[in-house]
Amino acid sequence: MRRSILKPRLVGAASVALACGACLELPPPRDAAVTLEPRDVVASTMAMEAGCVTSGVERCFDALDDNCNGVIDEGCGLETGILQFVVAWTEPVDVDLRVSGPDGAEAAVGETTPSGLLKDRDCKGTVDCHGQNIENVFLADGWPRRGRYRVAVRLEDARDVALPVKVRMSARIGQRVVTAVVVLEERRAEKSYEFTL
Repeated sequence: MRRSILKPRLVGAASVALACGACLELPPPRDAAVTLEPRDVVASTMAMEAGCVTSGVERCFDALDDNCNGVIDEGCGLETGILQFVVAWTEPVDVDLRVSGPDGAEAAVGETTPSGLLKDRDCKGTVDCHGQNIENVFLADGWPRRGRYRVAVRLEDARDVALPVKVRMSARIGQRVVTAVVVLEERRAEKSYEFTL
């Protein structure tokens, strides 16, 4: 008997369809191997909480699911997928979002990792970000690979800003969104969490 697993492809016009959030529902997995339930979560001094804020309207560049539809900052020009990791901050500092999948490769702008992760925003906290300091990593194609994922938030350059720096970090795993305020208290500080799918 042949098993069929539907694999959404999130490129081109399909990514625009995700802007309406809940209007595009992913089919439930037909195989237990693709269940999107994180386990063995380990976080470094970061309290994760539900990432839904019932404001009714999606606000851009706050790294939150403001309208509680399971998608972070949709309609704001960010790419999304069934895995998405977003950080946003207000100070003119350089914060780096580092995400690696089961293959160990870190997502970078313009380069999809073997596990399908892609970084579509890399903001240095300067005028080129137009006051919208945000970084975004998403699953560009297919279902997430099974294995260990690592998500880190690092203060690359505090410039002359007084510490600590607060960064909003959110993660979408399937239709579940979790969020945390990450407090970076010193230069080159890094806080991370890991989970297994």
